[in-house]
Amino acid sequence: MDSITVLPNATIENRGLVSEKFLNHGIGNFHQACNWVKNLPYGFNSNTENSLIIFAENCGTCTTKHGIIARLAEELGLNIHKTLGFYRLNDEIITGVNKIIQPYGLDFIPQVHCFLEYQNFRVDLTAGNCNGKNKPIEKYDFFVKVNPDLTIKQSEKYYIEYLEKYYLIEPKLQEIGSFKILRTLEECDRQLKYQCSLMFESA
Repeated sequence: MDSITVLPNATIENRGLVSEKFLNHGIGNFHQACNWVKNLPYGFNSNTENSLIIFAENCGTCTTKHGIIARLAEELGLNIHKTLGFYRLNDEIITGVNKIIQPYGLDFIPQVHCFLEYQNFRVDLTAGNCNGKNKPIEKYDFFVKVNPDLTIKQSEKYYIEYLEKYYLIEPKLQEIGSFKILRTLEECDRQLKYQCSLMFESA
């Protein structure tokens, strides 16, 4: 992943709800906004469909952190997008995942991370956060640009669409079926939250 400095900078002017929120926090340009969001604690929001929630809850995940900055970029006319990256999740990334997926004969389960994309650069505003992961994700299988904020149904639709591509990589996934895979992924998400809490306590 790349540094925030590879992104274009711009003075924040009041061009909408998001830029107004940043201005009210005394944040004057795009790079400052990115750094402010990056420095927010990693935390699970009560609503993932509207990234403005980070101003009320003072925390965020990859979903809301990159969502709010992508929305700011839209208001400022910057060609920066939120991108989903699909990768192979196992114990290397989150401790405890293998015990969840191995009963199905799996070495990994497809998972999604998101970040900002500008030209050939990718910027992760959760890098360095206490986020429950053992290390940054270095290898992705698929990428797709998306709207800054997605509904839960839209996110699930993207996942199932790319899950079908994983059937060619690991046929066992097709045998298990999308419904059971989604439920297993929910269990993996709970494991992430548990690991995140452990890291937060030891920090």
